[in-house]
Amino acid sequence: MSSVGETSKTPVAPSQSSADSLHAALLRPSPFLDKLSRWLSTVVGTDQLIMLVQYTLDIITHHMNAHTLSKLLLATRNLLPFCPHPAINLSTTPSPLSMHLDLLSQRLADARIFLRLHGIIPTYNWLLSVHDSPPSDPTLATVAKLQTYANMFYFPLENAAYLALHNILPLSKPLETDLWLWSSRFWASHVALEFVRLYRERQIRTKGKGKAREEEDDRAWERTWWVSLVMNLAYAPQTIHWSLESGLFSVVNVAYLGLISGAAATYLGWQHL
Repeated sequence: MSSVGETSKTPVAPSQSSADSLHAALLRPSPFLDKLSRWLSTVVGTDQLIMLVQYTLDIITHHMNAHTLSKLLLATRNLLPFCPHPAINLSTTPSPLSMHLDLLSQRLADARIFLRLHGIIPTYNWLLSVHDSPPSDPTLATVAKLQTYANMFYFPLENAAYLALHNILPLSKPLETDLWLWSSRFWASHVALEFVRLYRERQIRTKGKGKAREEEDDRAWERTWWVSLVMNLAYAPQTIHWSLESGLFSVVNVAYLGLISGAAATYLGWQHL
């Protein structure tokens, strides 16, 4: 016979318990969403997210138009003699889905440039800050100043080219092309100087190895340095590509480089929130 205490207990149905747990989890404040909101509330964070989506779409549409999956199936037909081989017809025109995704990618690329229209303001503020309190190391101080000068040219040139592209500024097409090219060249100079900065910071860090530092700080610095190097290595060929009128790489190669630099930039931006 059951005791009074046992009979008074009402068992909770497993489905009800799971539903309550799910409901509580959905309504509980999320540290991840809080960080994501803070990241997307900045222009840099929004640009990084758009960059990731844009270049991912470029890669997807390229392989859709190149029929990569169908070609792989065709190439493996002889390796699968006991499996049925459905007829595969490769179309010479892009699929409607591919065309829609490509249009979305173009709009995202346009939105990224639009978001940079005010970039001259934080750049000028950066210039003032560098001149007021430059880094203590002379090499790093020179690099920082040169980078601010490069960006002071980059943003107005890109802005003018963008406004001309949308017929807001009445500029000729040859002049618009020159503006795009020269803005990219100033961006390329910034990236080249970034390699100097990274190299000098590594030198200074190596010389100070005997200093007492937290192990976690060392690991964090190493991660940031290496991710910054990867990001710059991906940016460098892109800047060269856009600095040449005929370009240097195919669209998909630029997209792969952009995805790498975008992922690295996202990691750095996320870590510093």
